[in-house]
Amino acid sequence: MIKLEDVFRAIDSNNNIDSEVKENIKELINIFNSTFPNVDLSNFTKRIMDLKIEKSNKFINKRVVKYNFKTNILEFNVDEINKGYDMKHILMHGLLNVISSNDVQTGFNYNDKFKALNAGYTEILTNNLVGNDGELSYLDDEVVSTNLIATMIGNDVLFESYFNNDTNKLVSALINEGVEV
Repeated sequence: MIKLEDVFRAIDSNNNIDSEVKENIKELINIFNSTFPNVDLSNFTKRIMDLKIEKSNKFINKRVVKYNFKTNILEFNVDEINKGYDMKHILMHGLLNVISSNDVQTGFNYNDKFKALNAGYTEILTNNLVGNDGELSYLDDEVVSTNLIATMIGNDVLFESYFNNDTNKLVSALINEGVEV
C-alpha cells in the first residue's frame, strides 16, 4: 500500500491545482486515511497527478460537484455552491469519487446502473468523514435510499463494493435479499 507522503508528493506535483486547494486536499486525504487506513490510495495517487478542477454552471452540470473518471476532471457548479453548501464537505465528496474510481467506473456505479446508490453512499461517507456545516444538505433522497439498502445487505458489502469497484458483489448481495436487479 502506498504511503501518505507519496500521496502528498503526487498532490504537490499537479501543476493544474493552486497551492491553497492542494493544502485543502491534503487535509481531507489525511482525514480519509486516518479513518480508513486500509483503503489503498494508489489509484488516487495516480489520478491526482493530472487531475483538473474546473468551474461549471447549472446549464452544464446540475450537481454541485461531479467527477468524470474518463477525463479526470472534478467539476464544481458555482451557481449551486454559492447557495450555501459547505465547501469542505463538497470537496470531500468529490475526492471520494476520485479515490473510488478506476478506468471504467466510480465506486460500484458501472455504466450508470447504480448511479444514485453510489452518490448516496459517497454522501454517507462524506458526512461521516467531515460532517456538513453548510446551510444546505446534499443528496438527501439518495442518502435515505442508500441507508435502507445498507440495512438490508450490510454496510460492509457497500464499503467493499465501493472501494474495490466490485459491482458484482453488490448485485449478488441484492439478489440474495430478493431484489430484482
